[in-house]
Amino acid sequence: MSKAPIPSELVRVAEALEQELVELEAISRAASKARLDSEKTIARAAKDLQTALAVPERLAEGLLTLGAAMERMQARQQVALDELAQHAVTLQERAKKLEEHMRAYAALGEAAAEASESLKVEGDRALLAESAKVRLATLVDAARELFDAARADDFPEIAREADALKQRMTALRRRFEVTN
Repeated sequence: MSKAPIPSELVRVAEALEQELVELEAISRAASKARLDSEKTIARAAKDLQTALAVPERLAEGLLTLGAAMERMQARQQVALDELAQHAVTLQERAKKLEEHMRAYAALGEAAAEASESLKVEGDRALLAESAKVRLATLVDAARELFDAARADDFPEIAREADALKQRMTALRRRFEVTN
């Protein structure tokens, strides 16, 4: 069974103010309807008037309390907004870092595709082999660097993809070395 929500300080103060105002309105209505034709009714009206005169003071105190509660609410709001602003900055920084890693991965992928295509070119096999070894070694190193950077920045998906690319380029380099 769930508990009923606890009313906030603001709600409690506002409800107390409303109750005071309802009381003042009731006294006012009763005073306007009261017949002032006997000692008893005049005494009751005087007593009601005395009670009514105390209500504005209580209302003023309640309004001060309400104002203080609103200031505390505003302070809570500001704390929450400050936390959101900090989160927005962090989010922006993370998005920028992710974009940098994604661009690096895309460039690495393009370079790997070009390297693969260059291996299919006809020509001096010894010269192509040496060029391919250098190019693949550079790609393996770049993929390792991206893997390390992405892992350090806590981007596991990019790190995983960079590692997979590094493994493919390493395997290609080994296969190429074996055939030459």
